Amino acid sequence: MVEPPPWASWKEQPEATRAIRWMTKYARTPTGVGAGAPLKLAAFQRRLVRDVYGNLATFASIPVANGKTTLLGAIGLERIARGDDYAEVDVIATKLGQAQEVVLAAARMAEREPELASRCALYEDSTELRFRPTGSRLRAQSARLRSLEGLNFNLGIVDEVGFAGDDQIESLLARLGKRADAHLLGIGTPGFDPNMLWRIRRDAAEGDLPPGTTYVEFAADEGCAVDDRRAWRQANPALAAGFLAPAALELQAALMPEAKFRVYHLGQWIDQSEAWLPAGAWESCPYSPPPALGSEVVLAVEGTYQRTVAVCGAGLDGSVFFGWAAERANDDELARMLERACDQWRVLEIVHNRRIRTSLFRRLREAGMPLTPAPTAIDVEASSANELYRAVIEQRLAHDHDEMLASHMQALRVRFLADGSLRLVRPDSGDQVDAGLAARNAWWRASELAELHTGLAPVIY
Repeated sequence: MVEPPPWASWKEQPEATRAIRWMTKYARTPTGVGAGAPLKLAAFQRRLVRDVYGNLATFASIPVANGKTTLLGAIGLERIARGDDYAEVDVIATKLGQAQEVVLAAARMAEREPELASRCALYEDSTELRFRPTGSRLRAQSARLRSLEGLNFNLGIVDEVGFAGDDQIESLLARLGKRADAHLLGIGTPGFDPNMLWRIRRDAAEGDLPPGTTYVEFAADEGCAVDDRRAWRQANPALAAGFLAPAALELQAALMPEAKFRVYHLGQWIDQSEAWLPAGAWESCPYSPPPALGSEVVLAVEGTYQRTVAVCGAGLDGSVFFGWAAERANDDELARMLERACDQWRVLEIVHNRRIRTSLFRRLREAGMPLTPAPTAIDVEASSANELYRAVIEQRLAHDHDEMLASHMQALRVRFLADGSLRLVRPDSGDQVDAGLAARNAWWRASELAELHTGLAPVIY
């Protein structure tokens, strides 16, 4: 146990090179065809390993049955066996049992390799695999937010990230700075509702991913037929690698509902959203001019990571107005616009999307601007969307009838939650909706402030 393992001398090699070399020499196929033989990594799997160790955060969308659990087990096993003292690899999934499957895959690999069998031990109902010489651990974690807050990982793995909650992923991202060599891998199939993986996919397509983040997608082209063999190969690299049988896809295509087959086996995001407002509803609302100089207003800022941005506002009487928008604005331009707005009106709060322009909003907050992050809780998003919808339909909301704001409002889409409430989302078409989302946030916060100031909800025309 004191004798160092044979790979101890590999430390000078780059992380990805070392990891791939180790996995193909010491990780053994745990079950199925080739069980016990050295693991063979397909080209797409090697690419994922290089992405993981070449970035702070890697997000990958891939259909099921493409060897994901085996690959994650091998990645986790290599990381804890590398030789670092007390290295931590945490696997998070929507269900604890799903995360345990990754730990079990790694344990089976270790059992089959003589150099690992005596050095590894499986603990606590298959939730922890320990590399005993260094005290390093591969652990399955509950997806509950409380369980994630104390993690201090070298490598964090989110399995089925397409179904993970935003707060869970954000909690893990916040822990990337705790260790100098920390990396995060989120991998899985697309979900049925837009979450962080959906937004990362969108931002990657628009060139708006933050530095240190990469997105990898294996998916068939939109609009393909479910029985298109070429689309199967495009979405499922395991077909070419030889460990996914075409006959399995034939059976699944015949028996599964089309929407689920497209998500799980073609890697496609399915748009289940609907039009947000009936035609003409927004235009039929009463007219209200922009607020006079010195009026009390709430502003809201929405946009993509570093590209489009829009600012809208609302008075405490519930009226909404368009402020400003730009296709490509730098931080200084947005800051100058907000400063002019603060000179023009008595700005009570500036509600902003916490995921965009973080350094700018930190600087403006330190300078004394009344900045407030927009709430991201699902119940708040649902309540604000529902109340705004009712106010528009009942024509209780007045606005300045700005053409761009009207266009963005009409382009918004809605998804219905399990309780029947609705949630506003961006359209898959890519149409701009920043002003619509900003107007919603400004109106909602202005309504809350009006109620706090008067004890009554605002009377909206």
